[in-house]
Amino acid sequence: MKTVVLAADLGGTNLRLAAVDSDGELLHLVKRPVPRDVKPTALIDQIREMADECRGRFEGESRDKLFSGVAFTAPAPVAKDFDGVLTKLPNLPSLVGMNLRSELEKMFNLPVIVENDATAAGIGEHWIGASRGLDNAICVTLGTGIGGGIIVNGEPIRGKDGIGGEIGHICVEPEGHPCGCGSHGCIEQYASATAIVRLARDSGMNVQTSKDVYDAYKAGDGMADAVFRSMGRYLGITLAGLANVLNPEMLVICGGVTEGWDAFAGHVESEIRLRAYAAAADRATLVKGELGDNAGIIGAARSAFLALANDQIR
Repeated sequence: MKTVVLAADLGGTNLRLAAVDSDGELLHLVKRPVPRDVKPTALIDQIREMADECRGRFEGESRDKLFSGVAFTAPAPVAKDFDGVLTKLPNLPSLVGMNLRSELEKMFNLPVIVENDATAAGIGEHWIGASRGLDNAICVTLGTGIGGGIIVNGEPIRGKDGIGGEIGHICVEPEGHPCGCGSHGCIEQYASATAIVRLARDSGMNVQTSKDVYDAYKAGDGMADAVFRSMGRYLGITLAGLANVLNPEMLVICGGVTEGWDAFAGHVESEIRLRAYAAAADRATLVKGELGDNAGIIGAARSAFLALANDQIR
């Protein structure tokens, strides 16, 4: 049997947990919503229930025999020497201070690796997704918030304190809308699913989700079109700057907002062409991610397999 890890992706809206094998195949996936004010004890209980459901699909195998390790992503900075304590969680503030690694080690009695969620998505797309085979790529996740997974010379960029890749908090409007990070005018406030809904409501639209805005766009609503035009412009400005700094071969856009790809991708591309160096814009192909919502889980599993192979987690 191939090596299998239990991988989980904690986002601002949902928790996804799956058994993943060493080829990146999801053997079984469980998904549950996560309240923004979820408490650490409630999250641990939820993980335990989901893991039991996942494990129950493999009759005849004990937990220790089935899983070689546990990989978990979180929308928080994760440095190389990460001690397991979650910090800086704008979209899940109730989890700040939780020692996620320690709790998971106690629960599973297995090696545990924790990865930033967007970094994991970038690793996943680089492993078996849109940017496989490339040395330099940027993955931007558009969901409740915005994250980034940056691959340079085949390796993910994390930075000294795990802040590397926090694309969502690049400022595009210095006096703009307040952000959960404490700053103002971050791209997260102009191109995330949450931002799309806010911008649409500010325009007078009666919507609940970014999908509602996209449905209105498909129906020919001019206000919805203006929202996606603005969103694409801001995202293009951000990506043009990143293209100039990092000169990637590919810009991969992932996350739930990509359901509306045709509404905004053209505006993103136009802005990149307008603002980036011509050579950087020509080099960086803009694409939609191939792994969908599973990019983070697959990338987390990849990090676990590499760490286990290199004896970096026990």
